[in-house]
Amino acid sequence: MPDMQKNRKFFSKKDLVVITGILLLAVAIFAVKYFLTDQTAASVAMIYYDTKLVKTVELAPGLNDEFPVPGQPNVTLLIKDGKICFYESTCPDKICIRSGFLSRPGESAACLPNRVAIQIVASGDSKSGADTYIH
Repeated sequence: MPDMQKNRKFFSKKDLVVITGILLLAVAIFAVKYFLTDQTAASVAMIYYDTKLVKTVELAPGLNDEFPVPGQPNVTLLIKDGKICFYESTCPDKICIRSGFLSRPGESAACLPNRVAIQIVASGDSKSGADTYIH
């Protein structure tokens, strides 16, 4: 038994091949997702309070604004150069503020104690809540 433990390696060549394959696959998936999204597409910030859409803001370059969330004056949002972020909040941990700026479609952030969420969608992709219309 002690001889088997001496011959056992912590890290074999097969392990290295598997780990390298997983890393290459992860990089390929990230690259495809990053480069296939339209970086120049205009984005829209959809602001929700208590699961209801309360405001929609076009994130245009050069637009700078600061405003409280409609219905929730304890949260202030900041728009700067086509990006939006939580600027001020009365929540205890300030995790929403540390989430930083959002600008790309698919990004989102939330302030759970104040029930506010921001979702970024591509311009013209703002959903009315329905995925399918039935006639």
